[in-house]
Amino acid sequence: MSGNKDSRGIALEILRRVEVDQAYADILLDNAFKREAGLDSREKRFITELVYGCLRWQGKINWIINNFSRRKLSLEVLLTLRLGVYQLLFLNKVPSYAVVDEAVNLARRLGQGRAAGFVNGVLRRIEREQEKIIFPSLEEDPIEHIASVYSHPKWMAERWLKRFGREEARELCAANNQIPPLSLRTNILRISREELFHHLGRRTPGVEKTSFSPEGLSLRRANSFLWKDPSYLKGWFQVQDEASQLISHILSPREGEVILDTCAAPGGKSTHIAQLMRDKGEVWAVELKPARLKLLKENCRRQGITSIKPVLGDITQPLTPLRGRKFHRILVDPPCSCLGVLRRNPEGKWRVKEGEIATLAETQRSILEAASRYLLAGGTLVYSTCTITPEENTEVVEGFLEAHPDFSLEPVFGFLSESCADLVDESGFYRSYPHRHSLDGFFAARLKKNPG
Repeated sequence: MSGNKDSRGIALEILRRVEVDQAYADILLDNAFKREAGLDSREKRFITELVYGCLRWQGKINWIINNFSRRKLSLEVLLTLRLGVYQLLFLNKVPSYAVVDEAVNLARRLGQGRAAGFVNGVLRRIEREQEKIIFPSLEEDPIEHIASVYSHPKWMAERWLKRFGREEARELCAANNQIPPLSLRTNILRISREELFHHLGRRTPGVEKTSFSPEGLSLRRANSFLWKDPSYLKGWFQVQDEASQLISHILSPREGEVILDTCAAPGGKSTHIAQLMRDKGEVWAVELKPARLKLLKENCRRQGITSIKPVLGDITQPLTPLRGRKFHRILVDPPCSCLGVLRRNPEGKWRVKEGEIATLAETQRSILEAASRYLLAGGTLVYSTCTITPEENTEVVEGFLEAHPDFSLEPVFGFLSESCADLVDESGFYRSYPHRHSLDGFFAARLKKNPG
């Protein structure tokens, strides 16, 4: 299926905005599909495949292009070549001649008429000589090998090699390029997982119960019907990765408690906390960005949750609604490098710079410090991230505990099911990895404030 004449143009524009505007691919795709009402489901799938495929394999594609041309390229020509190479070498949906012809036509439509012949020549040569492409050896140059073959920036390849060793670094980067299942969390206030499983199973193939989360379901492929299905509109489920679903279980909220979620939107964990409390109690959900707080409110409305109290503001600053309040439990899920969710957000590989990790860790320490002041004596605080860097995880927690002797680390063993045993390390931290557990990469630590 080649898509209609505009499919590649739409994909290229999305890729351009990801690169230039640092926009998010999922939001751009959603907006494009709303704007281009004439696209059918096959064309939408084709555009999605092109966008995520090019982002996922951008490093490898760039390495191939550089081996066939050393010319300095405009962004439009480079993106056109990436689209062409992805279709030639990673897909079998479109004949090679059609890929090249469409790439040449796209270059002309973009006003790159003089470059059309260049695009034609490079793609035809790549298609003709693809069997001759040789990548760096894992044994002789492991950094270049992982960066090029498994499509990761060199700094990331080097970091994982130092931390995990050659074979496991390769497995991690390979896992980051896999297309993950769509994970759903059942809204247990409205339906049981068993009932939702049977409902969705009648509508689409490939629905499975998750192995670790007791409320989770997974779909091998996201079907467009899902967002129009009564089950979604009635708030029977929330899209949330299985690894993320376990964070609220580690917090272990109880009915009637007052909970603080410090970085709450779009509300996956906030609504899960409320559901575990049977919507009895209070969940104060703080969010810095108005647009994201709006999403949280919409998720609460759709799921019929009334115990969440949204608060717009920065948790590190005095917030009038929280003045004088203390909480039984606090969730600190701060902004991070998101290196654990590259399966879902492949643009993150090319967006995050290694130097930003230290800056993010400073922000995380500030948020944890500020949030801890709101905790009742004897209360519980869970610190979690969706990244796998020690600087943002264990080092933040260990630094906090050293500065706060009134807090102690409480292993998470007793708050997860036996099926999650492999997700808890010897220190009692929760850690999930794409290559070890087929989950997004998450970290969580449970901290207890000593009784008065």
